[in-house]
Amino acid sequence: MAASKHHDYHLVDPDPWPLIGAFSALALFGGLVMWWHDNPYGKFVFGIGAASVLFTMYNWWSNTIREAHEGHHTPVVQLHLRYGMILFIASEVMFFLAWFWAFFDSSLHPSAVDAVGGVHACSRCCSVRSSVDRSTSMLTGFAT
Repeated sequence: MAASKHHDYHLVDPDPWPLIGAFSALALFGGLVMWWHDNPYGKFVFGIGAASVLFTMYNWWSNTIREAHEGHHTPVVQLHLRYGMILFIASEVMFFLAWFWAFFDSSLHPSAVDAVGGVHACSRCCSVRSSVDRSTSMLTGFAT
């Protein structure tokens, strides 16, 4: 009776692919860094990592497709898989919207203080001065 199923959800069997995928990604990025630093084994480690990641992706998705064909994905599970994909796409849209919003905002309204010297870039043509200039002029008594 304990093995009977009284719910609409599929509880997956333990799978080695998340752990294998994590080590494959480690080899992929570790090999990439080694390759960029002219390590003689960098290309080899990167190639093994890339092949391992592709192998992991193939097998993990094969398991998912097999589970779907065996009938484990009930209508409730299918609905939640669909919701999960919709939420993932929405989060990606929001991420890139925030990224480009920040880029366009910083390009339309650049910082008022230059990185070098703390002086506004157009301090010669307008009266905008940084707090460093004001505090320096108050200490020395000279207006710049």
